[in-house]
Amino acid sequence: MAANEEKKTRKFRITIRAKTIIMILLFGLVLAETAMVHFSLVSSSANKENYKGLATDISATVAATIDKTLTKEVTDSVVEIYNSSDKLFRDENEGTPAHDAYLASFDSVRQSQNYLTLQSELKAVKDSTRNTFGVYLGWVDFDRKACVFVCYDSESEAFPIGVVDHLYEEDYPLLEDHDLGFVASIYHSERDGEILVTAGSPVYDADHNIICYALVDISMAAVRSNQANAIVRLFIYLIASVILLSFIGIFVVHFTLVKPVKTLQKATKTYDASRPEANHEAFSKLKVNVNDELADLAENMKEMEADIYNKFNELVRINEELAASQRETERMTELANTDALTGARSKIAYIKDTDIMNQKIREHETFEFGIAMIDLNYLKETNDKFGHDKGDAALIELCRIIKATFKDAPVYRVGGDEFVVVLKDEIYANIDSLVEQFNSSVICGEPNEAEIEKNHISAAIGYSLYDSVKDACVDDVFVRADKSMYARKHEMKGIH
Repeated sequence: MAANEEKKTRKFRITIRAKTIIMILLFGLVLAETAMVHFSLVSSSANKENYKGLATDISATVAATIDKTLTKEVTDSVVEIYNSSDKLFRDENEGTPAHDAYLASFDSVRQSQNYLTLQSELKAVKDSTRNTFGVYLGWVDFDRKACVFVCYDSESEAFPIGVVDHLYEEDYPLLEDHDLGFVASIYHSERDGEILVTAGSPVYDADHNIICYALVDISMAAVRSNQANAIVRLFIYLIASVILLSFIGIFVVHFTLVKPVKTLQKATKTYDASRPEANHEAFSKLKVNVNDELADLAENMKEMEADIYNKFNELVRINEELAASQRETERMTELANTDALTGARSKIAYIKDTDIMNQKIREHETFEFGIAMIDLNYLKETNDKFGHDKGDAALIELCRIIKATFKDAPVYRVGGDEFVVVLKDEIYANIDSLVEQFNSSVICGEPNEAEIEKNHISAAIGYSLYDSVKDACVDDVFVRADKSMYARKHEMKGIH
């Protein structure tokens, strides 16, 4: 009777062989799930932010470098045809005879040399940047909340010239502040079925009027596909490894199994799947001193560990490539914000910085600032008499004097021979003495050849301080500073 009860009890016991298989399966599944969840959370968030920044920087670079004359001519032609239409054709009108006739009205613009040249510039940007889905220009009809395509980087049935697309809710801040541009956002494009990161920057003419917007679409499909494929490959490999190790575990049945299994179990408890770089040799350091299937199991686990580490390295490499792309875009943006000849900040940088100051003024934020306007005298005469190399040297010397005088203040070259200094803090408080110091560093009259050789230059300076009562924007202060500078220029000519 007792013997039968003992047999029944043994019948329902889980054997060591089964326990070994279960342990390996659970370990592999937990490791696979932890690795996939960790990588998905970390890389997904980083990819979104990286690509938003990349789209914004590329669109700003396009807006800064594209030919403004061609852009204005083509945009004006497109807007003229668009305005002549008595109906607003949106996406839902596609395929109708009226919509086809409307698009056909842009054929003359599409075939013009200006349009083709502009299109080639956009295509060059697209070809030079990775994963860029589209680079194009769009004009915004703010009253109708619509964007009209002006020029795409290549001929496309999905994005023909003149097609009208509605503004998404993410783009509505643009209606309040036109200079804001299209804030980088991720959305699903109904037109081409892509998941895109889109950003747009305003393209300004010489008078700082917005011509249109330079927009960039970056496809997330390739990046997400690579990420998903890497996760799938990692998961498949882990499952295959677990299955393989399970079959090996079937043969681990003799009395030497228990101690080696405990050794392996201890290693699995301390293994951190989220930090493979810190413990990727945890299994390789194990010593299993048995010459049977368990030794093979230990070797297979070491191989699995090495392969997992290699997979993580591959994913890290992908992220590093994305970071390198971001750094290159930042370098291109820095070039756009710096004057190549003098090293001063560019007019584009001045526009960006004064936009921020204008925002503070609109929000009635209390702060003090001034604008100093500086103009190099006799640049044309210097170029004509002594050559453009001497004229360039004079500009460089003037920039050096400005930076030496107005230390730590932002200096911008806003025209051929014109520089602007934004006066704040100590510079603002000591402006009169600094102007005197500047005037003592330059000469009044037209420099002769000897003075040119010694880098003696003539320059006029004028400044104006912000008055919250009478100044509505930075340009109001700029205009007064410009008048003050010209008054000084006439005074210098009279003195000489």
